[in-house]
Amino acid sequence: MPGVPEVDARVVDPIRKRLEELGWVEGGNIEYVIGYAHGQTVRYESMIAELLAKKPDVLLVWFGLMAAIAKKQTRDVPIVFSISSNPDKNGLVESLAKPGGNVTGVSTRELELLGKRIEILREITPGMVRVAVLVNPDSPEISKLYVDKYGEHARMAGMQLLTAGARSAKELRPAFDLLARGGAQGLLNIADPIQGLMRNEIAAEAARTRIPAVYTAQGFVEAGGLVSFGIEPVDQARRAAAYVDKILRGAKPGDLPVEEPTNFPFVINLRAAREQGIKLPQSILARADRVIE
Repeated sequence: MPGVPEVDARVVDPIRKRLEELGWVEGGNIEYVIGYAHGQTVRYESMIAELLAKKPDVLLVWFGLMAAIAKKQTRDVPIVFSISSNPDKNGLVESLAKPGGNVTGVSTRELELLGKRIEILREITPGMVRVAVLVNPDSPEISKLYVDKYGEHARMAGMQLLTAGARSAKELRPAFDLLARGGAQGLLNIADPIQGLMRNEIAAEAARTRIPAVYTAQGFVEAGGLVSFGIEPVDQARRAAAYVDKILRGAKPGDLPVEEPTNFPFVINLRAAREQGIKLPQSILARADRVIE
């Protein structure tokens, strides 16, 4: 679709391709109407209302927060989410096995990975006492969730949590300078669409300030970042598309069990490590699913 932002196209294109593989041809037996919130959670409600006003057969959303907002607006339109951590615990579905209602999709188990990312950073930087989280002020709900959860893990590990926000590429340098002045010894990011769009710039700033980082997805490592541990967004998109296919063929979302990921790629960029003067321990290298030379 002309004009779709790049960060959106990275997930929309795999969805279209998977649905085409399943027999749905755009301009033939399927039509796509795309809404984009430009990374701002405050725009989710109006964007979803506009999409629902078009009376879609299925509403496919990216984040669980979008699904929760959509669920409040309709009980009739089937809703499929691509990324949601613990949807059975936040009221999005009744249970993973039997979602009930009009919502189902693909879980990420993201909240279970936060502590592991901090452990990886501590292996990379032994004795780390100050860990930072890069947030997006335009996504306050997502940012708060990550800061709260990372904060719990940091306190249990006896570390101080630092935060800095950037809503655009031009705000990244001041944010990283703030973290560097604060003595940040490691960096974590959040699963936010704008950060995905800025992955090249974020990786570059982490390299400039020589702050070791563990990212949520391997796209950051492919862009020059150090390490990632988490789900693969493109895989999530394709799996969510399979739910759309089933619903369009007559299945009820409430009868489709929420699918949980089983693969969390651990990706390392050795070139980035060398350029930043970081010597990765053998314990880290031995566990890598993919190494970028």
